[in-house]
Amino acid sequence: MKSYSMNMTSAIHDALVKHLIRPDGQEDLCFATYVPSTGAMRTTGIITEIILPNEGDRNVHWNVGFMPEYFERAIRIARGKKQGLVFLHSHLTSGWQGMSKDDVVAETRLAPAAFSTTSFPLVGLTMGTDGACSARFWIKDPHAKRSYQRFWCENVRVIGKKLSITFNDHLLKPAFNSEQQMRTISAWGPKIQEDLSRIKIVIAGLGSVGSIIAEILARAGFSNFILIDFDLVELKNLDRCSGMFKEDVGRFKVDTVRDAILKCATSPDVRVRVVPFSICETEGFHAALDGDIVFSCVDRPWPRQVLNFISYAHLVPIIDGGILVRTNSSNTRIIGADWKAQTVGYKRACLECLGQYKTENAILERNGFLDDPSYVLGLVEDKAYKEAHENVFPFSSNLASLEVLQLLSLFIAPSGLADVGQQMFHFTLGTMDQDKTKECCTGCYFQSIVGKGDSTGVQVYDRHLVAENARAIQLSTSK
Repeated sequence: MKSYSMNMTSAIHDALVKHLIRPDGQEDLCFATYVPSTGAMRTTGIITEIILPNEGDRNVHWNVGFMPEYFERAIRIARGKKQGLVFLHSHLTSGWQGMSKDDVVAETRLAPAAFSTTSFPLVGLTMGTDGACSARFWIKDPHAKRSYQRFWCENVRVIGKKLSITFNDHLLKPAFNSEQQMRTISAWGPKIQEDLSRIKIVIAGLGSVGSIIAEILARAGFSNFILIDFDLVELKNLDRCSGMFKEDVGRFKVDTVRDAILKCATSPDVRVRVVPFSICETEGFHAALDGDIVFSCVDRPWPRQVLNFISYAHLVPIIDGGILVRTNSSNTRIIGADWKAQTVGYKRACLECLGQYKTENAILERNGFLDDPSYVLGLVEDKAYKEAHENVFPFSSNLASLEVLQLLSLFIAPSGLADVGQQMFHFTLGTMDQDKTKECCTGCYFQSIVGKGDSTGVQVYDRHLVAENARAIQLSTSK
C-alpha cells in the first residue's frame, strides 16, 4: 500500500519555527515549495524553499488567514521552479497535529489550483508549539471531477546533525514488549523505545556486517526492516555471517536474514521486506528511498556511490563502514586490521570526500570492467582495485556494533551529542581514532544536490549483470 512522508533540512525547519511559532502565541502561516522523492512504496516530499509573506499578505488574529495575492505569488514561484506547493500553518499545541474543520476547508479549496498549475499534489503541513510537524498529501481522485483525497503522512523527518522524526500514531503504531525489552527500555525510557520501533531501517548488503546489524537491531526492538541484497548464501559466508547455516546455502541472503530477524526479534510486530536486487538497480534504489535510515554494508565503489547520492539528494542519512585486513603475501600471518564507521549526509562529509570510494572506480564497475578478470589482472598493481576478502567474525561484529551506535547517536543524541564523527578502530594497537573535523572538498558535487530528490536529472542506477546472474542461478536451482 502506498504511503507518504515529508522531509526537510534542519536549516529549513529552524526558519519555519522562527516564523510559525510566534512570541505572541498566535497562529501563523506561510507557503513553501517541495520536490518529490519517489520510493518503491512511499512518496516523500522534500521542502526546498520557504515563501514568507510580505506586508499585508495575511491577517493574524489568533486564527490566521491569507490574501489571494499571496497564494497566487506562491503558485507562480512553485510553477516557475517546476515544484509542488506546501501550505504551512501553526497550531497552539505540541506534537503531531490533526486538522480543524477550517483547516480541511482551506486545504480542500487550495488543492485543485495547486495541482492544476504545478502538476504536483498540494501538501498541507501543520507545526506544533514544540516544532513537531504533521503533514498530508491531497491526491486528485481519478473517478471524481475536482475531488481530492487526503492521505496522511506516516512521519515528518528533519535531518541535520541529528535526525528528528515526528510519527503519525495512527499509521505507525509503537511496537514494543516491556517484558522482553526491560533492560533495553531502562537505558533510555519507553518514549525513545516507541520511536525506535517505528523507524524504517534499510540494510543494503547482508554479508558479515549487514547480517549482524540486522540481529542487533531486531533484538533491540526495531520493528521495520527493508533488506536489499541480490547475492546468494555460500559456504564461505558461514564463518562470519549471523543467522546463516549450511542448509541456507543457495538461498537469497535477504530471505535468510529475514528468517533470522523473525526468530530473534523482541518486537511484537516485526515487518521485513526483502528486495533481492542490488542497490544499483532500479528496484533496490527505490526501495532504499522508503527508509528513514540506511546502513551501507557494501564493499564496492558503485553501490557506495549510489548510497552517497541517496544521502544528499534524498536527505536519507547513510551509516557506512568498512574493514581492511592486512596479511603477509601467503595469507598465513596477520599484519594489521582496521575498520571505520561513519554517518554521511546533510551537514556531514560525503563518502567520496572521506575516501571511501573513487568516482572512476564506480564508473568502471558500472560498465562491468571490475567484474572482467582479464581487465582486473591488468590493474593488479593498483591497490584501489584490489578486493579484500580477508575478514573474521569478531572484526565484523565490532564494526556492526559501531554502526548501530552511530545510529543511536544520530537519533537519540545522548547529552545533546548526535555527531560522533568518523571512528576508526586499530586492531593491532587496540585503539580508536575519532575525527569530527572532516568536510567535503571545495566544489563537491554532492553538496550541490542536497534535497533535490527526483529533480536532480541524474540516474545513478542501471542494469547490474552480476545481480541478474545471481537471480538466474537461484531460479534455476529452485526448480
